[in-house]
Amino acid sequence: MKIAKDGIRAKVRVGYDGKVYKEFRGTDADKRFDNEVHVLKLLESRGCDFVPRVIEADRENLLLVTTNCGHPVASISEDKANELYSRLEMEFGVVHDDPFPRNITYHPQRGIFCIIDFELATILSDDWSDDIRLGIEWAGFTREGRRKPGNDDALAVFSSLEGWETKQPLIGSVNLAREGVVMAVSDGMGGVKGGDYASFLAVSELRRFLPAWLGDFRGSADPLATLEATVKSLHEYIIRRASLNPELKDMGATLVCGLFFRTEMHFAHVGDSRIYRWRDGKLEQLSFDHSRVGRMFRDGELNERQARMHPRRNILNQVIGANCQFVRPQMGSVPLKPGDWFLLCSDGVVDGLWNHHIRDLIAEGAELGAGVESVAQSLIDRAYENAGKDDTTLFLVRIARQGEE
Repeated sequence: MKIAKDGIRAKVRVGYDGKVYKEFRGTDADKRFDNEVHVLKLLESRGCDFVPRVIEADRENLLLVTTNCGHPVASISEDKANELYSRLEMEFGVVHDDPFPRNITYHPQRGIFCIIDFELATILSDDWSDDIRLGIEWAGFTREGRRKPGNDDALAVFSSLEGWETKQPLIGSVNLAREGVVMAVSDGMGGVKGGDYASFLAVSELRRFLPAWLGDFRGSADPLATLEATVKSLHEYIIRRASLNPELKDMGATLVCGLFFRTEMHFAHVGDSRIYRWRDGKLEQLSFDHSRVGRMFRDGELNERQARMHPRRNILNQVIGANCQFVRPQMGSVPLKPGDWFLLCSDGVVDGLWNHHIRDLIAEGAELGAGVESVAQSLIDRAYENAGKDDTTLFLVRIARQGEE
């Protein structure tokens, strides 16, 4: 292990597994240990995504094991540091006892600054429960397009336990406090044989690679970094498989993958399959298409209509496999709130549904209290009716307080 800090109040080490091990010592070590554990659990329950997550709390040995929030920042402006500590207080009700740059780190995969060391922090209001009671419900569907026989889309949903995949049904639910779940959608490309095989490999080998890297959700030091490494390994694997068979030359696939656990969703995305979040009546596209048209839309150079009608909208510069020399997946993490809905889908859904269609169908289902399966069925049916030439695949996800119908 690498020793990151060895002081009077604590010894901090970073393990080869990426976890951070903090051993409390000195005056009131037990009280400071209890306070940091309580503060971190409460911040997680409140959806604060720029602090460590508790993996293990061993009170007998005063050892706290947390996720890794990156490296201490070399420099950060006073205004930026104050903004971060102010967010901690105003949005999440916690005052840090040492609000200076030495307690700020940078997480490269997520591209955000984080705050560490909460042993003397103060909770302004303790009226929110620190119990994590989120549950997830989902439904997955796929339909073959009318343009050609066969389905080049693939989908998968699974959990991870001690390095092994635990298969989940296409329609199901879990308690996120005890178990995590991964969902993936892939759209294959590469001729008569290559397309369906590439998407099949993308989701089937993801089920093998990710649990091997991850172990299980509860003990993962950095799920986002693990997800990124998995996608890059998957890319190399599909290129190798294609090189062994001339009929599969240049086969490739898109991939959108969401890892849901406790109070966060971590995602990886390559290509033009998409992931959306619906929250409080507003729809947000979390992924961006890996194409020139996608970049122009993201930068505001094209509106949605112009992007959909652009002749080069399907020309991708990032895919899993094919002729993509280096894959650079888009990575992201978002906090989960009761009432959130997420849509992971192939471009067949996007062909048939504009963003406002997706927003309105989910909003209608949420208002009527419809089940996830019913709303997902409405989405895929409407998309297929409006377009239907391409294969059409989706997962629809709803976040609820555990026990909420």
